[in-house]
Amino acid sequence: MSDSLSDSLSEAWDFQAEAAAEQDDLCRLPGRSWVPPILSDLILAARHTSLSRYYPFTSHATLRFGTGPRWWLGDGEVLTVAIALVPEGRYLVHTRTSHDGLPLAELETASAGEAAAKAEQLVNAVG
Repeated sequence: MSDSLSDSLSEAWDFQAEAAAEQDDLCRLPGRSWVPPILSDLILAARHTSLSRYYPFTSHATLRFGTGPRWWLGDGEVLTVAIALVPEGRYLVHTRTSHDGLPLAELETASAGEAAAKAEQLVNAVG
């Protein structure tokens, strides 16, 4: 990928896959990070769902999705559904649909596929 800001969904997912592999390698080093080395599995699982129609990005050990490649500039919006990496190699699917804007936990699991499927279900339920 020549530019991480590319408009191509496929390139955005490729970029995330490469970045996840690098992050996982760093997280495997003893004492390097509390983040478990499970992001690559999550990117792969999410890419095989209808979540692949959104632009993936990570923030604070969380996989998030945007409707446009430059959501931070107003080119799209960030979805309310996200999947966080949590200690002990687990994923936490959460939404920001509570009245106070705080995340609501929807599922905690050790399975990347299960986490991606739950996120997909929640996104599809919203619209």
